[in-house]
Amino acid sequence: MAVQVSRFGPRVWIFLIAVSLIIVVAYAVYAASLSDRTSTTASASLGSLSQVQSGTSPLVGKQVPTFSLPELTVGAKPASGKVSPSNFAGHPLVINFFASWCTACQAETPMVASVAQELGHKVDFLGIDENDTDKAKALAFIAKDHVTYPVATDHASLQGKYLLIGLPTTVFVRASGKVVGVVQGQMTRQVLDHWITRIE
Repeated sequence: MAVQVSRFGPRVWIFLIAVSLIIVVAYAVYAASLSDRTSTTASASLGSLSQVQSGTSPLVGKQVPTFSLPELTVGAKPASGKVSPSNFAGHPLVINFFASWCTACQAETPMVASVAQELGHKVDFLGIDENDTDKAKALAFIAKDHVTYPVATDHASLQGKYLLIGLPTTVFVRASGKVVGVVQGQMTRQVLDHWITRIE
């Protein structure tokens, strides 16, 4: 029986092998990028920017920086005229830096205030009104958003201690006084809930 000889020469076989390798590599790159996109999407649902920044803050793992600031919301509890993290010792604490002129704060504050009311005494909240030149505007802002937790007023004295690079910024503190998370930028409800579970 005669053996049929392939019509393809060596060059054709080399070309076909090269094309096959290109296809395999291209598919591997595509699969990797698809995996990265899926991972990014999952992170985005928890606020990928906030999560990354919270993990890299030098404050995480350290005791919450101390301060004593004038209280803006005299009617809030506790009301002492001055506000300090020591007022909340032994309780989980959320410190939210904001300003009435900050657009992202205007969107975030009603949600933070609502969660604070839902949690009651399980978790304490403290607002820090940063660089508001008009006290009346600051008071109107927190009244409009039904902020019932204490709010202190500050004029950049905490910028260095808390490494503030923008507003809003939220610091999550365990009852022991240790910082476990710092979120820079506007939070979603899901991000806030995530970090609260870390300090309860």
